Amino acid sequence: MVRFGTSGWRGIIGRELTFRRVRMVVQAIVETLREEGRPVDRIAVGFDTRMLSEKFAATAAQLIASNGITAELVPRDVPSPVVASMVRERGAAAGITFTGSHNAPEYNGLKIYTADGILAPEAFTDRVERRFAALEGHWDDTFLPKPELVGAHDPKPAYLASLQELVDWEAIRSAGLKVVVDPLFGSAREYLDHILLENEIAVDVIHNTRDPYFGGYAPDCTSENLARLREEMRRSGADLGLSTDGDGDRFGIVDRGARLCDSTTALALILDYLARRRGLRGGVGYTIATSGLINAVARSHGLKLVETAVGFRSFGPLLVDGTLEYAGEESAGLAWARHLPERDGVLACLLAAEMVAVEGKGLGELARTLTERVGVYAFKRVQVPLTERSRELYERRLRQEWSRVDGHRVVDVDRSDGLKLIFDGGGWILIRLAGTEPMIRLYAEGRSAGERRELMRLARTFFSERRR
Repeated sequence: MVRFGTSGWRGIIGRELTFRRVRMVVQAIVETLREEGRPVDRIAVGFDTRMLSEKFAATAAQLIASNGITAELVPRDVPSPVVASMVRERGAAAGITFTGSHNAPEYNGLKIYTADGILAPEAFTDRVERRFAALEGHWDDTFLPKPELVGAHDPKPAYLASLQELVDWEAIRSAGLKVVVDPLFGSAREYLDHILLENEIAVDVIHNTRDPYFGGYAPDCTSENLARLREEMRRSGADLGLSTDGDGDRFGIVDRGARLCDSTTALALILDYLARRRGLRGGVGYTIATSGLINAVARSHGLKLVETAVGFRSFGPLLVDGTLEYAGEESAGLAWARHLPERDGVLACLLAAEMVAVEGKGLGELARTLTERVGVYAFKRVQVPLTERSRELYERRLRQEWSRVDGHRVVDVDRSDGLKLIFDGGGWILIRLAGTEPMIRLYAEGRSAGERRELMRLARTFFSERRR
């Protein structure tokens, strides 16, 4: 079977991800689009730097064309948000891109974008799954090639033009910022670094070659993975380190002094900056797993808050219809509707640079000032492998009734996406299944670092045999 999680379909190359399955999934997507009754005359096709991504994309384009639909294929690997931009630019019925995002190198996958440039909602991907299941029993894997319907389009100029208009480049130039960029061997290389260089910003770039093994680790913007970036910042005396994950839709930001700014703090700082300096007055979206710091910032500016389940696809329709202007999720996802209704790590990095330039302060100083104003929110996320036993314990916890945990009084229970226990005083823990990999996520937030440590300890005991 093929399963779409919160950010597309993913699996191990050669086991779950095969050319036959790719063709079947793409055929299921085409048939699902046609089922909706709207014209399907053009589909955008992209890919990232992973092993076989380019060949999967070429196969998908051929299959799309065999259905009498024009397939527009990117000329090189591109960030996922660029495919979202391309769909809107070209008026395509949909977009697909082959990417394993921040997963380990042995993974690949496929994301679907609607005509609005947002991740396909669950209702659509559920229908794709059913179509795939129906095809699986009788698919003969043959089709008539129509090479005249396979075209090429470079989405980079239009995408960068949007960022060029949105960012205050004069402020960044005037501040004389020196920046180190680390695309982690991923598809944002020659995007984030190029637009900075074109605007005469002093930039050093590392890990800017295509490597399907990503240097031997998962291309995620973790502290460990950004060790080389921090070393380069120390060596060069840079003011800011900017990083993106494998497909460029998530970010990592390192402050002067080579200190990593955690993603929840970065999301809150950028929201506060946009509200104070850039006139952001629309709604703010956050997920059930996101730090209360974002909520506190939004409330301080009188902004409407909307909570959703984990997964950026929940935000997409709300960013399109104007309910939300800004959306953030704890896994380093940020969207500003003035750019795209989809998360974009390149945008997040550029807004961080603009903020530091305009404020004339480092992220650490900005964070201290912010917490003095809205309070301390100490947040942490860890994960445990999803095994038969951990799943059994997880499902047991979901069924249990909760009023007190090791002396902590439970004031609210939320089972909308996993199990979230909110305690007297505002601290909380959440356990939920990851939507993109075989992991269970554990989250904890307290109003001090000590409370956070205690609550994370509680969350970990949920997977101990000693807790009944």
